[in-house]
Formats: sequence, structure tokens, C-alpha cells
Amino acid sequence: MKKFAILALLVCSVVQGQGQKYDLLVQGAENSELRPLLAALEGRKRVSLAAWSYWAGTIGKKSVVISRTDIGPLNAAASTVLGIQRFRPGAILNQGTAGAHNPDLNVFDIVVGERTVDYGPVKSMPAPLGAGVDLKRWTRMRHKLRMDGRQLTEFDSFTGDAALMAAALAVPYSRGKVLKGTIGTAHQFNRELDKIVWTRQTFGTDTEDMESAYVAGVAAAMKVPFLAIRIVSDSEYNHPAFERIAGEYCAEFVVEMIKRMK
Repeated sequence: MKKFAILALLVCSVVQGQGQKYDLLVQGAENSELRPLLAALEGRKRVSLAAWSYWAGTIGKKSVVISRTDIGPLNAAASTVLGIQRFRPGAILNQGTAGAHNPDLNVFDIVVGERTVDYGPVKSMPAPLGAGVDLKRWTRMRHKLRMDGRQLTEFDSFTGDAALMAAALAVPYSRGKVLKGTIGTAHQFNRELDKIVWTRQTFGTDTEDMESAYVAGVAAAMKVPFLAIRIVSDSEYNHPAFERIAGEYCAEFVVEMIKRMK
């Protein structure tokens, strides 16, 4: 009976994700944002959890899980929760492409997320039929999490982990600038410059993507260090064409960052 009890505990542990603990969970929404990471991953093993795919192995001295989150908030949040529960990462890196909100950014510049903010939640003031849509009537809303299980804590943004940020900023990079900034997230693809300018003024965003802030919120709630790293793939100010190769460039940058980590 004692042997059966031990076996039951082991099975329960695996089901609940209490297996090997990994140093890093590294995420990308699309295959093009993962190729260099998967190429660098030694001893690669694929794990499927519900609708999402993960690859476990090592890069340099770090045990790493690569996660294909797919696009948008639903995918980002769900795949992160499952990834944390199954792989128990010491930290999370969310990386990939982004559109520019900051007019000083150029294609292939990399923004390291000092802050990550969801710019989707807005509240509009009343207006009668026919009054049109006026961004001046919009104000931002904030996320609330029960960090202690009881009291709601309000977040206007999520702060990137200082040690991870320092590691990213130390990586040599020749394709553009690497700088700290505010990475914005919403399930939107904005090409109207007036909307982009309003978002930057209201939320302080430097870039836009569709996953980072939702991963950051889950990481904060589950107390896992987090950093977003985003490369500019397009800018309505100076380069409106989307450069898909940017995703591979960002992943190459993250591979180099991981190899340099102690």
C-alpha cells in the first residue's frame, strides 16, 4: 500500500506540473520569432499542452523552454499559465516583433521593456448618436489583481525585472539601437497615426504588440520575474511595410543574451 501511495503522489506531481524546474521560459507568438531559438536549443523535446506547444532543452548554461504562444491576449495568457505550472520557470522572456509608437524608433531597433502596459482598456464619456468617435472623450482603465488573494492591487503597467533588463542591455547588437522603453500591448493593429499618437500620449508607449502585457500580468500574479523584448518590424512614421525577418533578428538577440547569462 505504501508503494501505491508513493506512486500516486508521483503521478499527481507530474499532472500538476511539479517536474523539472527550468531557468527560462522564452516566448514567441509566431514561428518566424522562434526559429533561431529552436535552432540553438540543445536536446530539444516537444511538449504539447492543450492548444499550445513548448520545446524543452538547453541554451548555453541555461535550461530553457521555448513557447509558441500564438497571437493575442487569449493565447498569451493561457499559454503562460500552463507554461508556469508545467515548467516552473525561474523567469520569463517574451520576445518578438512590434510596431513603433515612438517616432524616433527605426526598423530593427530593439526595445527592452522597462515597463509593459496594456493600452486596450479605455472608458468613453457619454455622447449622443451622431456625435462621432472622439478620442478626447476616452480615458484609460487599469488592471486589478488580488496579489495576496484578498486585496485588489491596481496596475497601470508592469515593471520589467531589473536583472533581466541589465542582461539584455549588455548584449552587443549591430542592426540598430537597443534601449529601455515602454512596451505597449493590445489586441489591435494600429495604422492610423492620430490613434498611435494618442496612445503614446495617453499610455506612454514606445511600441505595440499583442502579447507582452498579458504575459506580464500573469507573471506578476504568479510571482515570476518577467521581461519583454521587442524589435521594431514596422513604423507608420518612416517604414510602414512589415519586415518579417525582424522576428528572427530579435530571436537571435535573445539567444545571445541567454548564452551570456551566468
